[in-house]
Amino acid sequence: MSTPQQPTPEERFERAVKGLSELPPTGAVTFRGITSPQGTAFGAVVTRGITATSRDLVVATAGLTSPGLAVVIGHTGRDVAPVSAVREAQEVALLPGTVLSVGRFIQVAGIDVEVIEELTRTEDGRWATSLANEAIEGLASVVATTLANAQGVPCPVDVDYCRRFAAPLA
Repeated sequence: MSTPQQPTPEERFERAVKGLSELPPTGAVTFRGITSPQGTAFGAVVTRGITATSRDLVVATAGLTSPGLAVVIGHTGRDVAPVSAVREAQEVALLPGTVLSVGRFIQVAGIDVEVIEELTRTEDGRWATSLANEAIEGLASVVATTLANAQGVPCPVDVDYCRRFAAPLA
């Protein structure tokens, strides 16, 4: 009797990406519990792995204990909550190859919050932002309210699970 060969880590990764690609893309404002290092110049990063974000600020920051706070404006993330074993995480995954702007920080309630945006390709093949300054000001107000509402709220998932939301982008 033979035993089936276990897939390699690369094969498992490819299968995961293929499965996530089958889910419909969703636009969402989500959070991460880490920012780019202070002093990072405004620019772009291309994700290499599956990037975890959460619709829940408390989850993304492990109950406001993470090393930072980033707001992610996504256009093509995949809402994995319906198929997740940890639905309470409200996870939205960004696929490898997603182009993100980084290095834009705003002050919210005395905290440096990074605004990370998924860039879109224009007709001439360039990558562009869709956030106007007015939108960023409005976003700061929403984040301030969300942050105030998160104070003292216990994390609804195991804090160890939340580490996925504080892994560096690249």
